[in-house]
Formats: sequence, C-alpha cells, structure tokens
Amino acid sequence: MNKIVLDRFRVIDLTHPLDENVPTWNGSCGFKLEVKLDYPVRVQSLKSHAGVGTHIDAPTHFIKDSWSIADIPLENLIVPVCVLNLTHKMDADYFVSPQDILDFEKVHGRIADGKLVLAHTGWDQFWDSSLRYRNPDRDGKMHFPGFSAETAAFLLKRNIVGLGIDTLSPDGSHNEKFPVHELILGAKKYILENVANLKLMPPIGAYVVALPPRACNATESAARVIGLVSN
Repeated sequence: MNKIVLDRFRVIDLTHPLDENVPTWNGSCGFKLEVKLDYPVRVQSLKSHAGVGTHIDAPTHFIKDSWSIADIPLENLIVPVCVLNLTHKMDADYFVSPQDILDFEKVHGRIADGKLVLAHTGWDQFWDSSLRYRNPDRDGKMHFPGFSAETAAFLLKRNIVGLGIDTLSPDGSHNEKFPVHELILGAKKYILENVANLKLMPPIGAYVVALPPRACNATESAARVIGLVSN
C-alpha cells in the first residue's frame, strides 16, 4: 500500500513541529513532554491545550451536541483540496473575500462539492516568533489574516467539507467575535488552523489527509496534516 501511494503522490507535511514554544491564542500552549520513566524503556506523558499547533476544530467546539473530533467521518478527513494563494495580498488585517473565491474559480473552475478549502496567506513565515505570529497591538488585540464572514457563507454554498488557514484562526482580526467559526462549525464542517507549507501545494488536484486522535467528546485536537500531490 505504501508503494502504491508513494508511486502516485509526493507527500507534503502540512504540520508544524510541536513543542512548548509554539504560538497560541493566549501565548501559552501548555505543551509539556515529560519523561516519567527513563531507559531501558522511556515512558513519557504529554500535556497540552487541545487546540495547539496545527490542529482541527470540530463542530462541537462552538455548537453544543454536534460532532466531536471522534465523530467527524473519515471520508471528510481524506479529501481533495483547493489552495488559495493570497500571498500577494498578505496583510495583518486582510480578510479573504468572496471576490478572491470568484477569481480563483475563473482560473481553476467552480469549487466542487466535498472540497477542503485552504488559504495560503504566507503568514506561516512568522511561526518561529510567537510574538510576530500573534501580532498583538498595544491593547492586546491580535492581527493576522483570516476569512470574512461573507466568504465563509459563500463557501458553504459550495458545500465544502472544511476550511483552513496558515494562521491562528480563520477569523483573523475579528478575533473574539468568531463569525467564521460560528458559520463553518454551525454547518457541521471542520476548521484547520496553523497549517504549514502551503507554498508547496498546487491550487487544485491534490488531496489532504487530516488525522487527529479519535478522541471522544474532544472539541479540538492537534492533527498530523499531510498533502498528497500527484507525481
């Protein structure tokens, strides 16, 4: 099976390495890898906030009694992807607009049902500096690119399975208003945050595999996210 997949695809790691210094919403990820028993057998414990590093938000993160991480169908996590390259528009307060989607579709065709849509803003270049990635102003309000609520609603009309971005949140500088979370998760879709290496992905024709632990009742979870690009 491994040979069949790798003969057909290049594998792109879309996941940031995870350690205690990664950027997070409140500045502290709570990540700790502790050695409980050392060699001849090394046993470790791992502690962190659920929404840390490259991770997935399940509908129940915002919507009570909806799908948890464990409930998201596997076929929704191994899907064709559309990657919007918006690096030429990168700005700390930029929001992906419906016009950006229409411009994408003029070149690549209408976004079909069942696609994952990822925004490549270029913001992941700041990943190694938590302060720059979070980009708080004097009042502590963070600034980084996201999607407008109108764009989220537009993409739901395309029946996407999920939405993702290379920043802390698809709500961008909306921050704590979270209109994009409300719309996407309210429609029983999922969200990927802090996606890495989207510069290596083509706009269409590739697949994404996003696999979090199958954690019952979890609203968020770190995930290993990979891209499969045809050879």
